[in-house]
Amino acid sequence: LVEIKDFRYDNDCSNIDYAELALDCDSKTISVIDAIQHISHSIMAMTDNHKPDNESLRHLSGIICDLADIAIATNKISQVASYLSGLKDSNHGA
Repeated sequence: LVEIKDFRYDNDCSNIDYAELALDCDSKTISVIDAIQHISHSIMAMTDNHKPDNESLRHLSGIICDLADIAIATNKISQVASYLSGLKDSNHGA
């Protein structure tokens, strides 16, 4: 997955704004989840028909799986960045 440089172990982190990174990833996670919701509503509408297009359903399901993986990754980045932001602020008196 994605690793964030940790200022405690890597001196080359002075340019990382952990709080901004966490906020950006939170926004991206919310956007991805919103997209998943939109696609899910589309699938529900398609299945209201008596003969839904199976190929389209498979395609949309695959997109949902990919988006879920992205949401998991951005959420993980956000959590780590948030933790490091709080730790850095407490150590250096923000």
